Amino acid sequence: MIRRLATALVFLPLCLSAIDGPEKSTKPIVSPEADDPLKLREMIDTLNQASLQEAFRLLTKHYIHHEELDPLAVNRAAMQGLLARLDFGAMLLTEKSLESRNSPFRFFSEKITDNTAYIRFGRYDKQGVTDLDKALNVFSKEKEIKNLILDLRSPQAQADFAIASEILSRFRPPNELLFKIRRPGNDRPTLFISTTNETNWSRKLVLLVDRETGNVGEIIAAVLQRSNDCLIIGEKTPGLTVEYRDVPIGEDRILRYAIAEVVLEDDTSIFQKGIAPDIDTPTPYEAKRAIYSLTQNGEKLTKLLFPRQRPRMNEAALVAGTDPEIDYYLLRSNNKPTPWDKALPQDRALQQTVDMLQTNEFLYPDPK
Repeated sequence: MIRRLATALVFLPLCLSAIDGPEKSTKPIVSPEADDPLKLREMIDTLNQASLQEAFRLLTKHYIHHEELDPLAVNRAAMQGLLARLDFGAMLLTEKSLESRNSPFRFFSEKITDNTAYIRFGRYDKQGVTDLDKALNVFSKEKEIKNLILDLRSPQAQADFAIASEILSRFRPPNELLFKIRRPGNDRPTLFISTTNETNWSRKLVLLVDRETGNVGEIIAAVLQRSNDCLIIGEKTPGLTVEYRDVPIGEDRILRYAIAEVVLEDDTSIFQKGIAPDIDTPTPYEAKRAIYSLTQNGEKLTKLLFPRQRPRMNEAALVAGTDPEIDYYLLRSNNKPTPWDKALPQDRALQQTVDMLQTNEFLYPDPK
């Protein structure tokens, strides 16, 4: 029902009126092939080994500044090109950038409406699983809560596949094959099976994802998308579903590269493909992080989702002979701050999810 409503809300037909006047050309300006990375890659891919070696020989011998193309410069260029081609398969990091890839946020949960609860992971670790069990135990006891929003948009540096399996076990029946890990040269993949748990969630589920979703979050979303038929809202994920190895290769330089790939139970891989949401609703990262920080410091999420509106003059006030705006204007006239001076950050994906669930509840109420 939620999926049908979401489709109706997002894909409403648009009626475009004709524009008078001469038709303007929309033909794009064609840039040289060398300036187009995709075309340049296609051209390079057509060269064989002999052609590539000849190109290197010509550039290192006859280029106008060929003296600058010593073996070190060529190797650096080759490394730069190789990392660009491997995309998320390999990357060069520093200690600072390595630490910044970890989520600075903690686990968070809150009941945000009468029938909807919200859970957000911080770092996907043992403590996060413990906090998840506590939250699910509380929400499961409230029969009026029918929907759970699972926010998987916290960044994460490295995958802990055992943690991913434990989290998925709270949403899938026991003894189910969740995902596998394939390693080069090993014909037998590592299997991850769901376990029996006292706390489980079998009601409606909505997932939030974006470009910052880490590899554990992507694994969770991929498995639940296929198995639970849950709705996914946000933006396409990067496709980081691999196991990485970090190796120092220089002073404050760390080479991170993929050594194993996660595949679903039917051997489907989403590495470098990502997960496409059912409803594409990107949220500015600054707004998302601001909300994460505010709620982590004690702010109620409901206050951000349903902000208190400034009182305004209305018909009831006219009949009663009162002015609800007078306090606001008195503060402004005395150059004093008011609660409405600074706009609160807005999480578009979460706000749309809550609005959609409330609309769904209104259109399709519980028969009871």
